Amino acid sequence: MRRKAIISFCVIVDEKRNRLDKFLAHELVDISRNKIQSLIEAGYVCIDDKIVKNPNYYLKRGEKIDLDYERLRKNSVPLANSDVNFSILYEDEDIIVINKPAGVVVHPGAGNYDHTLVNGLVYRYDLSSGSDESRPGIVHRIDKDTSGVLVVAKNDHAHALLAEQFQIHSIKRKYICFCFGVPRMKVGKIETMISRDPNNRLKMSVSKEKGKLAVTNYKILKSFFSFASKIECELHTGRTHQIRVHMSHIGHSLIGDSTYKKKNYPLPKEIAKYINEFPRQALHAYLLEFVHPRSKEIMHFEIGLPEDLKELEEKMSQFTLNNG
Repeated sequence: MRRKAIISFCVIVDEKRNRLDKFLAHELVDISRNKIQSLIEAGYVCIDDKIVKNPNYYLKRGEKIDLDYERLRKNSVPLANSDVNFSILYEDEDIIVINKPAGVVVHPGAGNYDHTLVNGLVYRYDLSSGSDESRPGIVHRIDKDTSGVLVVAKNDHAHALLAEQFQIHSIKRKYICFCFGVPRMKVGKIETMISRDPNNRLKMSVSKEKGKLAVTNYKILKSFFSFASKIECELHTGRTHQIRVHMSHIGHSLIGDSTYKKKNYPLPKEIAKYINEFPRQALHAYLLEFVHPRSKEIMHFEIGLPEDLKELEEKMSQFTLNNG
C-alpha cells in the first residue's frame, strides 16, 4: 500500500517540551532519525503551514505538523515509466522479493538514471531510505546482465536488519553459471582478495596485497565434454563481480562475459559461434535465504533458469548427446 502524499500530526504536549525530530522519529518508526533530520533540513516538514528546517525546533501544544512524503519520493529518485520489467516472488509490509531479468540495472548511477529496477519500484511502492537517496530499498544488488532473485526493503527497520545479515554473511546465496572448460576439482573453494583493477577502474581483480576477502564455494553440476560446464557457486562474501572474477581467476571464465574472458577457449565448431556470441554473462542468482526482519522466519526462495540460459544448456547438452 502506498503512503499518503501528506502525513499530518497534531501535537499534544503538556509540561515537557518536545523536539521536532524526536517527535517524528517516535511517530514514524519505519524511518530512521537521521533520515528524519535530513527531511526537515530539506524543507519537507511544515508546522501550521510554514516550512520549518530546524530539527531542534521545540513543538507547542496544538501545532499541526505536515510531512510532504510525495515530494520526498519524487525528489529522491527520478520516476520512470511503469514498464520496467521484473516479477515479484513475494511481498509483505516489510520486504519485496524480486526475480530480476538480465538487462535491468538495479539502481540509478553513472549512465543509467532511469528505467532501473529502483525506478520501477518507486513508481509502485514506498521503500526504505537506504544508505543513498538514489538507492531506496536496495540492500544488495546483482549486475545488470545477471538474472535472478534479490530482496528489497520497504522500510528502514527492515533495511537495517537485512543489511546486518549481509554484513555478517549469514544470508545464503547460490548462483548457477556456465563456464568455459571444466575445473579440475569437482568441488572447490576459491579464497582471494578482490580489489579494483589498477589498469581499468570498471573491473575488479584478484590481488595478493590489497582489497577485501572474497570466498566462493563451487560445485560442478554438469560438464559438456571438456569445452564447458554448468557450475553452482555459493557466495560467502559479496564482493563486486565476485563470481565472474573468481571463475576467471581459476581459468574458467563465464560464457558471455567479455569483461573477464582471458583467452579464446577451444570449442566445437558446430556451436562455437553460438557460445562465443552469447549476449550476456551466463550467470543466474537462483537461491536466496534470509531471516525475515520482523517475523524472524527463515525465508527461502529458488527460481529456475531464465529462457536464454535454458536454451544455452539445451544446445550444449544436445551437442554432447549427439557426439557422445
